[in-house]
Amino acid sequence: MDDNNLPQKDLIKKIVGDARGAVGIRLCAIGVDLGIFEDLAKNGPATSQELADRMNLDERYLREWGLGMFSLGYLDFDKVSRKISLNKEFIPVLVEEGGKFSQKGLIEILNSSLLPYHELLNSFKNGGGINYDKIDKGFWNGIDQTGCTRYRHFLVTDWVDKMPELKSRLEIGSVTFADFGCGSGRSTVEMAKKFPKSQFFGFDLFEPNIERAKKIALDAGVKNNLKFMQWDVSNPLTEKFDFVACFDLIHDMIDPLEGMKTIRKAVKDDGIFVLMDIKCEDDPADNEGPMVPFMYAMSLHFCMTTSLANNGAGLGTVGLPEAKVKEYCDLVGFKTVKRIETDHPLNSVFEIRP
Repeated sequence: MDDNNLPQKDLIKKIVGDARGAVGIRLCAIGVDLGIFEDLAKNGPATSQELADRMNLDERYLREWGLGMFSLGYLDFDKVSRKISLNKEFIPVLVEEGGKFSQKGLIEILNSSLLPYHELLNSFKNGGGINYDKIDKGFWNGIDQTGCTRYRHFLVTDWVDKMPELKSRLEIGSVTFADFGCGSGRSTVEMAKKFPKSQFFGFDLFEPNIERAKKIALDAGVKNNLKFMQWDVSNPLTEKFDFVACFDLIHDMIDPLEGMKTIRKAVKDDGIFVLMDIKCEDDPADNEGPMVPFMYAMSLHFCMTTSLANNGAGLGTVGLPEAKVKEYCDLVGFKTVKRIETDHPLNSVFEIRP
């Protein structure tokens, strides 16, 4: 039965199910942020008191949290020993950082993106939006975590392979690759590690992202072919690059068309522009799948509102379908747009040439 025509009892049942999911994410976020899942994975089952002693946390809170996690199916609980434990099969999902199956980033994004709330209500009433400096730091942590997984396990192991000229030239070396809107630098670092003979540059508007990117690069041992810089896309660069990439950037921009013009100017005439953005349909009402509500929620809480906060276009999370990509490319002087076939639930990848 269509959700839009549910009778009252079924609607109530649906609300209860959604409420279970909402509080589940909240409790999961506590486990991720405090490292409780990590401790259980490393040190094994524990009573709430044993866990409190191991982690220097409050026993009463841990006891309530553990029972909640057991009721949701995330943890096991032994009624005799009163110990909670983490199934080893769950470790790649809840503990491993940057793992292919890790959901730590999604958990942090979902939990943190719901703040600030009253500022969002004000935007509904008066327009405008919520600026970057109001976004909870957990959101940025989540973006970093999901980026680590996506770029490590999809970008450099799958997507680049489907662009043979790009891959070949990067392997040979002596070419430049600019990552616009690099965020915490996960994409740039993974590319620099994969292709050590080429030079990589990461640019981002948000200064805290650049500082974090530098640390991630240092921890990864990447320094000889990588440089990060704070930069606003409204200030065109004089330098041109062999390759330019934007990963989940254009739909967030204040002025996406102006951003595309800047990108076109930055790409050499024989270069390639790699665009990754959200997989979506030309008519937003045609978007389907379990992640679609997540996309609209992210749009309201980040993608659309941060643009509107600066009198921007406010494209939103699902605001850059293939038709819009081609429209922008035509307007700024890119001649060919090729969609790369990828098996990813959230992202589309395009190989674009002048």
